[in-house]
Amino acid sequence: MQQLIKKLSEPKTLGILAIAYTAFLTIMLLVPSQGLLPKQDGIPFDKVAHLIINCILIIFWLSFFYLKESKMMAITTIYTVFGLCLLYGIIIEALQYILTTYRQADVLDVVANILGLLIGLGLFRKVKDKFFN
Repeated sequence: MQQLIKKLSEPKTLGILAIAYTAFLTIMLLVPSQGLLPKQDGIPFDKVAHLIINCILIIFWLSFFYLKESKMMAITTIYTVFGLCLLYGIIIEALQYILTTYRQADVLDVVANILGLLIGLGLFRKVKDKFFN
């Protein structure tokens, strides 16, 4: 089990996981979503989903760069990762508007993305030393 954890915390493995997760998100956010999320009045499940997936997205990418830079990540790297993850979310919303007839671009999705990125950044900063010691 320790070997698996050690293997998963290598920069190369985290890079592959981050790329795979980003590719998976791209596909999932551009295909029809009918039936994927429950619909209930008053509970914005799609916004919660945006928050969670962006939280995970930034944690993957920050973890990769943290290990790649030998646990001495510069603040500019954090800003760059945050900015690129935010840009990714905006591009996905634009592609939903341009390329699909079954998805809608929504400014509130971008707001949920930003909140997810901020939560993910905060979580990463709190737990990075525990996971990557």
